[in-house]
Amino acid sequence: MKQFSIEKFIEKLGCDVYPITIGKFLLNKRRILGYFSKAAEPTFEIRMNYSVDHSDCEICKEKEPDGILCRQHTSINRVLTGKNVAFDLDTNSYFYQNEIYRMVGDKLVVVYCPHPKLITGEITDSKVRKINPITIQDPLLTELPRYDKLCEFISSELMEQYMKCWFNHEFSLVTIPDDRNAQNWCLVPNK
Repeated sequence: MKQFSIEKFIEKLGCDVYPITIGKFLLNKRRILGYFSKAAEPTFEIRMNYSVDHSDCEICKEKEPDGILCRQHTSINRVLTGKNVAFDLDTNSYFYQNEIYRMVGDKLVVVYCPHPKLITGEITDSKVRKINPITIQDPLLTELPRYDKLCEFISSELMEQYMKCWFNHEFSLVTIPDDRNAQNWCLVPNK
């Protein structure tokens, strides 16, 4: 089985995306597209709405002395200030650092991909695939900004490959194509 490096793929694209974000997109592609579809439904209700302006966010206020924002406002800020952004022509999805996102009507859906090096305890399928979606509906946000550089790619080509990226100090993650246009995964030792 020939493995292709996600790190090299990103380097060739010239975008600012963490390799694990592409890996998690491949592992969760249908689920992520499902989040986008749900946000388009007329009956969709946002459970926890975040605004673009973080000045009223209590968690951001607590983190202010450390010079950081809460997890959700960090993602929103990244989406709005990104420079070298990747764009999947298959799904009309944008990628920047740990975020995968798309405008769905007047809503911004952002899927945050936490790095698996943060996993504690046993490594399980759900921990490896873990993603956190948020949906923002704010009158101040009607469209995404024009990015300095938009690096286009086609995710369906990656879905057919064994893609590899750094997982933690011991292992690398390899995505495994599945007959159902999905992905499984395995870990391989780094040494």
